[in-house]
Amino acid sequence: MKSRAMRRAYARHLWDHLKVSLWFVPLVMTLAAFILSWLLITLDAYIPNAVLEDSRLVISGNANDLRLILIGISGTILATAGVVFSLLTLPLSTVASQFGSRLLRIFLRDRTMQSVLGIFVGTFSYCLATALAIPDYATQAETPQTTIVLHQVEAPQIATTFGLVLALASFASLILLIQHISTMLQAPNIIAAAGAELVEATRMDLFDEGQPAPEEYNAASLPESESYPLQVYSRGYIQMIDPQIILNLAKDKDLIIRLLRKPGQFIWPGETAALVWPSARVDAHLAGQLRRAIQIGNQRTPTQDTEYAVNQLVEIAVRAMSPAINDPFTTMTCLDYLANGLADYVRTSEASPNFYDKDGRLRLVFEPATTAGLLDAAFNMLRHASSSNASVLLHMLDAIAIIGQEAKTPQTYQELLRHASLIQAESQASNLVEQDKQRIRLHCAAVEAQLITAAAAGNPGLSKPEPAEARQPELVGALPKSNPVKEKT
Repeated sequence: MKSRAMRRAYARHLWDHLKVSLWFVPLVMTLAAFILSWLLITLDAYIPNAVLEDSRLVISGNANDLRLILIGISGTILATAGVVFSLLTLPLSTVASQFGSRLLRIFLRDRTMQSVLGIFVGTFSYCLATALAIPDYATQAETPQTTIVLHQVEAPQIATTFGLVLALASFASLILLIQHISTMLQAPNIIAAAGAELVEATRMDLFDEGQPAPEEYNAASLPESESYPLQVYSRGYIQMIDPQIILNLAKDKDLIIRLLRKPGQFIWPGETAALVWPSARVDAHLAGQLRRAIQIGNQRTPTQDTEYAVNQLVEIAVRAMSPAINDPFTTMTCLDYLANGLADYVRTSEASPNFYDKDGRLRLVFEPATTAGLLDAAFNMLRHASSSNASVLLHMLDAIAIIGQEAKTPQTYQELLRHASLIQAESQASNLVEQDKQRIRLHCAAVEAQLITAAAAGNPGLSKPEPAEARQPELVGALPKSNPVKEKT
């Protein structure tokens, strides 16, 4: 029997899939349309038709007339829905070809697009359901009492009028969809959506509860020979590891669990995803519960995979720098959002790989995302693709300086200095003119001096990173002797 934590984990995983589906919102609106049709037909049964016959705001007529009106509206909506589907498929192909197929999830999760599609499907379902609920006008009984009751049911004037209102709303939403697609397909808006996913991913801790570690974890104290290897039976990428299931089971069964794989990594059947101590307390039922905490799918998702969220922006930037497109402005926009997301990530200290419960007992060992890994994912591939464009390399140095303003650890400063040095080395080995190489050299010196100053002033207790003069002798003449250089960009 599933626990409440397992049900919550399944609900979160299911909701992540529903957000990027085109059928969920239309299905909900279709069900709402059926309920609304039944409610309005019931309401019409209690309102005499003679009361509304003279109203200019209500469509009047007998049952056959109203049925024909509703069927006509549903046919018009169905024909217009073909235009809507065409408007939706064209942007999908455009996004896949220009920005990459992995960026389709950003387009598919758009609420405006899903709502417009749901309005058309819901309006068609409402009109059709209302029309089919009207009995044939010729089947009315001849007794006065029966004729009155059936006439009220057979001529749902309010329900028919509301169907016309829904049709007008559908056509208005079509105009809204055209306007929305024309703005959504602009590169800055797609990049902004990918940047929002990066910020959301950086703020989502895999295990966001627990106590500080009372002592460092000693790997020798947990020999693998005494552990239970938790193997998976599926093939694909780890999309989510639910912390509630893992931690609750570890506390209840007094276990220590070490995760060998993290979200975003590929795994195959029979591979060990985790080690559990002691092995004697793990049976087939408990192993199945732990296995259900690891959700595996065909593609990576940014739910707990921060590196994948970085890769989405990098993919847009690298494609923009291809010879066929050659759009450095798009690449620089991606760098702005990368700097914002990574600065938000380094603002909080890196998560500890050890999780302890309230009693100070080790429960979980896992491998969190590291600043070094995210910086490599953000700059390595893009640096190679932009080696022949001085403006992009200078903007990349600006992004490093922005991230450095939020850095807190000496390891982060060292990584930022390393990437600044690699950018300069990439520029020196490229085909740039000497003037551009000199600009990059001086700007790199300014950024390195800013990082060194921030490391020394903002963190007096930290060891000072290796200075730029020692790491790059050719920059000695570029650095001033007193105040650090801070070039205006």
